[in-house]
Amino acid sequence: MNILKSKYHGDKWNNIDVVSLPVKELWPSVPKAEKYKGKEFFLPVMNDIKENGLHFPLLVVNSTHEQLLVQKKKYRNKMLDVPKDTGEKLYVVWGGSNRWHVANDLGFEYVDCVIFHNGEFDDARNMQKLHRNPYQKKFY
Repeated sequence: MNILKSKYHGDKWNNIDVVSLPVKELWPSVPKAEKYKGKEFFLPVMNDIKENGLHFPLLVVNSTHEQLLVQKKKYRNKMLDVPKDTGEKLYVVWGGSNRWHVANDLGFEYVDCVIFHNGEFDDARNMQKLHRNPYQKKFY
């Protein structure tokens, strides 16, 4: 298997099991951010991952379509258009969409994730702060 492994691969991150999920089964909730606050963003993230590997696993919410629509109403155009309702739960990337884009662009089949169940979007959003803390000066 071609896995983009985090530093927590096979372990826990913040007491949550880290699992490898298929990249193609994850839905990135926001578009690729080529720039952030006027600075290059995506390429530095990609280059850092190529050089140093993935530090944190992606934050993924196991969500119903209805739960996702509530988030779309809240975040509007900051989110991508919600995929068609298939009646199945979705794995929504709620922290790390650019890292998902890196994994996808580099051809990885799997990427390390932690899963928040039952539409715990607020919990996943709060955990993003733990991801961003070490990288505040780099924006990732």
